[in-house]
Amino acid sequence: MADSFTKICFVALFVSIFSFAGSAESEFMYSLCSNATSLAGNSVYTANIDRLFSYLSSNATEHDGFFNTTAGQEPSTAYGLFLCRGDVHPEDCRDCINLAAAELTLLCPNKTSAIIWYDECMLRYSNQSIFSSMDEKPGVDLWRANDDATELDRFKRLVATVMKNVTTRASNATKKFATEEATFTEFRTLYSLAQCTPDISGQDCYKCLQDAVADLLFDTNGNTSGFAMRPSCTTQYQTFPFYNLVTNESKAAPPPASPPEQPLLLPPPPPGKKGMSSQTVLKIVVPAVVFLVLSGFLCTSKKLIARRNRKDGMKDRAMKSLQFDLSIIKDATDNFAETNKIGAGGFGSVYKGMFPDGQEIAVKRLSSSSDQGTDEFQTEVVLVAKLQHRNLVKLLGYCLHRKERMLIYEFVPNKSLDHFIFDPEKQRQLDWSQRCKIIKGIARGLLYLHSDSRLKIIHRDLKAGNILLDEDMTPKISDFGMAKLVGENKGLQHTERIVGTYGYMPPEYAIHGRFSDKSDVFSFGILTLEIVSGKRNTSFCHSADAENLLTYAWRHWKNGTPLELMDSTLRDSYVSNEVVRCIHIGLLCVQDNREARPTMARVVTMLSSSSVSLPLPQRTAFFFGTITEEKVSTVDYKSDQSTSTVSSSAVTVNAASITDLFPR
Repeated sequence: MADSFTKICFVALFVSIFSFAGSAESEFMYSLCSNATSLAGNSVYTANIDRLFSYLSSNATEHDGFFNTTAGQEPSTAYGLFLCRGDVHPEDCRDCINLAAAELTLLCPNKTSAIIWYDECMLRYSNQSIFSSMDEKPGVDLWRANDDATELDRFKRLVATVMKNVTTRASNATKKFATEEATFTEFRTLYSLAQCTPDISGQDCYKCLQDAVADLLFDTNGNTSGFAMRPSCTTQYQTFPFYNLVTNESKAAPPPASPPEQPLLLPPPPPGKKGMSSQTVLKIVVPAVVFLVLSGFLCTSKKLIARRNRKDGMKDRAMKSLQFDLSIIKDATDNFAETNKIGAGGFGSVYKGMFPDGQEIAVKRLSSSSDQGTDEFQTEVVLVAKLQHRNLVKLLGYCLHRKERMLIYEFVPNKSLDHFIFDPEKQRQLDWSQRCKIIKGIARGLLYLHSDSRLKIIHRDLKAGNILLDEDMTPKISDFGMAKLVGENKGLQHTERIVGTYGYMPPEYAIHGRFSDKSDVFSFGILTLEIVSGKRNTSFCHSADAENLLTYAWRHWKNGTPLELMDSTLRDSYVSNEVVRCIHIGLLCVQDNREARPTMARVVTMLSSSSVSLPLPQRTAFFFGTITEEKVSTVDYKSDQSTSTVSSSAVTVNAASITDLFPR
């Protein structure tokens, strides 16, 4: 029994020690700031640095430990990158980047460039491009004399050999990362690591590491740990493990075979004395085990609380990094001058503005009576700030001042899609090739939201008014105030509060409040049919036949005349098989059965290749044809930079009354 309790004691001790070790955060190593401060009064560059940190943080789990990006436009562009140690877990990488960004803000305020190193990551920014170029300055070399190494000459030779090997392997590795271990004595192993930023060439990586190692080996006397940190490379050695020994790039030797398990025996009692009784062992071991188990539990709890607090703090810092002062927004919009107003709707107004560096912006100023509440406002800020895709509108930041709530977006000059496709004159500006490009771009943007981004997001308000067009007519999905973040493997969700726009809602959502990624697929199908036909889905509702776009499209499909659906202004530019294929895909997306609708991944594939066979569509949903009342805003420029379509708050759908509606 004594043996058993002793074993339990050692296990509890191990758990306790493990809990203490696991609670450690990234260790700060060094930071360097440029001597020059940012341009006097250049609050735009400072704001760009804050946004840059937010972009880097939001991408810290997606790019295998390295990412670079920019924020703002010249001459106030902020260039930045991060590099996490090759063995660091993505979530730990993100935590380290957030920690580094917060620390660098305090250590290097108003500096044009700065760099900070932790044991798990490096963060760097500058007002000049720092991408794909090898930089060795500024650099730092550190040594730690943990204990004196015996046989100094042999130790130095071993360090030189190991560092040469790991440098060569890192420069040839895909990830520009390698580790290596070597035995120095029976009880001491030398651990080494080398890493470069993956954007430089293998030759530049090797040179950077070679020079760093040469500096590091300049003084190894009595120092069993050495660190050489450069902007483009890092190398270090220590006589104890400081990285995960199981990595893809390292070639760690297999661990020695474990000796046969031997029974753990208590030492024999001294001569002439009796051994301890079982009761004595119990009195000693049980309290010790209880103490150690409680210690482990408390340490684990402390770790979880600290991690939760860190996450809350990181979220606060992320929000703060995106916040603009009201004075900056007023200056940019000439104090919200009427001449700068480019849109209005139930949500409020949109103003065009310009920062001092020449960057054009769109300011979405929410009215106090806007349907978008505080939670939805925060949703839009947090979600959109994390999204980076050419077919999504880019959020630059937000402004909160007393009752003022504003979202600052990149300015998209060509307004929204509904401004073109539903206007009899402007329809002619979009030929078939442009409309096909718009359909494919919207599909790719939705695919990113559903599958390709780190977050799975359901938009819930996809419509023509929420598709913005840039100077090249590239579509950008906007207005994420109704978006819903869901788990990656989550299916059908339920809500008591139905939000969105009638005419684009699938029946399972409008009637029962059930939504999923297939809800966005349905909306995409409606949008596709609208783009092809140039007609609103609801434009038929008051006709004698109570027909809508879905029933109209279905009737022509069944009659074998799908091209009759096409906008007449396309007669000189259309490609018949492409038009029919888009109608076919649109009908597949609006099927009444949610499960029968394709995923956006499948839709993108079907749009990209004409060789992909399409299943026959089933009967479409019909509930839209019985909407008894609808009020349409006469303002035609909504959403983030355009106008709103406002439906009535009480409509009748197939004899089912829905009154709790919050249409946009």
